[in-house]
Amino acid sequence: MNVLAFGGFEPRKALPRKSAAPKVSLASRSHIESMDAGLSSVPGAQEVIKQILARRSVTKLILGHNDLGDSGCEELFGFLNSDSGRKYKITHISLNSNRIGNRGLLAISRYLRDNTLLKELFLQNNAFTGSPEVAVVFALAVNASHLETLSLTTNPKLTDTFAAHFLPLLDAPRLGEIHLSVVGLTRASAPLIIEYITSPRCQLHTLKANGNTLRIRAVRSIVRATRRANYTLLRLEMAANGLTELNDDSDVSPSDNEDEAKGSITSWKDIDKELKKILTRNTVLKHQVEKEALMLLRHARPLLLRSKAHEDSDKASATSPRPEWRAYMNPSTSALFSTIGQPLSLSPPAEASPFPFVHLPTELQLYTLSFLAPILSNAQRIRIFTFASDPSTLPPLLPSLASGGGCIPDPANLQFSIEDTVPSQSPLGIGPGGGILLRKRAGGSASGCAGGKCMGGVLCRREAERAQWLASVRCTAFELEEEDVHHGVHGAEEGRQTHD
Repeated sequence: MNVLAFGGFEPRKALPRKSAAPKVSLASRSHIESMDAGLSSVPGAQEVIKQILARRSVTKLILGHNDLGDSGCEELFGFLNSDSGRKYKITHISLNSNRIGNRGLLAISRYLRDNTLLKELFLQNNAFTGSPEVAVVFALAVNASHLETLSLTTNPKLTDTFAAHFLPLLDAPRLGEIHLSVVGLTRASAPLIIEYITSPRCQLHTLKANGNTLRIRAVRSIVRATRRANYTLLRLEMAANGLTELNDDSDVSPSDNEDEAKGSITSWKDIDKELKKILTRNTVLKHQVEKEALMLLRHARPLLLRSKAHEDSDKASATSPRPEWRAYMNPSTSALFSTIGQPLSLSPPAEASPFPFVHLPTELQLYTLSFLAPILSNAQRIRIFTFASDPSTLPPLLPSLASGGGCIPDPANLQFSIEDTVPSQSPLGIGPGGGILLRKRAGGSASGCAGGKCMGGVLCRREAERAQWLASVRCTAFELEEEDVHHGVHGAEEGRQTHD
C-alpha cells in the first residue's frame, strides 16, 4: 500500500553515520611523530621540514627508527639552525635508530650551541664512534645549551675514547640526566666517571651506565665516591657490567676483602644494597634542603628586603635633620653585606623602629636567620639572602595579561564548575600570571588546580615556578662545605649544625 495515497509521508531513510574523527589533544598538535615512516637521507629530511613548515608551532620531533643517516641529519639540522627553523620552539628531539654517524653529530652540535629551548635529546642506537675531535665539539655544545636530558645509549662504538674527551669537559649545570648504557665503557672509564660525579660540575640526578664492562671493582669505586662526595644523584644504574663472572681474576685487588674477591654475587648484592642506601640519603636530604630553602625565603623576605623608600631616604639624608637615623636604616640592595664589620652604636634613638631585630648588625641578622635552615650550606644561605633582599625579585602586584601564564584545570574534575571559575575577589577572574582562578566547591580540593593537576598532565604553574627558583639559587641538593670537601669528611650532613 502506498502511504502517500492516504496523505502520509514517506519515511526518511537513515543516513550513514560518519565515523568520529580521532581525538587529538591540544598539546600533541605541536608534535611531529614519524617513527618507522621510511624517512631516508636528504629526501626524508625534506619531508620532515615540509611537515614543520606546515605548522605554526612544533615542540617535539620524534623521528625514531628511520634511515636519515648523516646526510639527512645535516639537512634537517641545517634547517633547524636557520632563521626559519629557529622560530619553532622545539623542546624534545628523538632520533633513535637512524644510522647517524659523526658528521650528523657535528650538525647536531651546531644546533645545540646557544640553544636555550631544547631540553631533551635522544640519540640511541646510532653509528657514532669515539672520535676525540667530535667528542670535544659535542661536549662544548652541550655546555652552551640548556639541555636537561641526554641519551647516548646503545652506541657501542663510542668506547672509553669518547668518555676520555667528553666527561672532563662536561660542565652543564642544567643537565640532570645522562644515559650511557651499552656504549663500550670499561673500567678505564671509572676514574673519569668518579672525577665528574664528585666535582661541582655535576648536577645530575640520573646516570645510567648499564650494559658496559666496568667490572665489580670499578663499580665499587664509583659507589664509594658517590657516598663520599655526591648528593645530587637520585638514580644510578650500573647493571650488567660483568659483575658476576666468578672466574675473572683480572678485577681482583689485594686490598679487597676476601668476601668481595673475584666479583662474587654476594659482593654485588652488598654493593647494590649500599647504593640504595646512598640514593635514599640523597633523596631525603634533597627534600629537606628544598623545604628549608623555601622556609628561609619566607622569613628572610620581610626582614631583609631593601625598599625604594629606604634608598630615597639614604639619598635625602644629607638634608635630614636627624642624620643619626641612617645608622639604623636597612642598607640598599647593592650593599646588603656592606655593613658587615662596621661599628654600630648600642644606643639607638628613641624614635627608632619598635622591632629591635632591624637594629642588629647585618651579620647578626643573617646568623640568626641561618638557624631556620641548619642543613643548608653557607653559600646556599647567602644566595637566598641576596634574592630575598632584592626588590626586583618581587612578583608584580597586577596580574599579567599575557596568555598562557596560568594553570588550566582539568574540566573533567567534578570539584569545580563553570560558575566557580570567577572568584569574587577578582573582577576579571584572572589570577596571578594570567590564569583563571578557581574557587573550591564544598568538599572539594583546596588546590588552585583540580586535584593538583593541570590540563594535559603539566605541572602546576606554582610548582614549576618554585622548582625554577630552587634551581636558580642552587638549593635542589645538599651541599658540602668547602672544608668538608678538602678534608674528605664523611657524613658531614650530620654535623652541619655544630659547624654553624
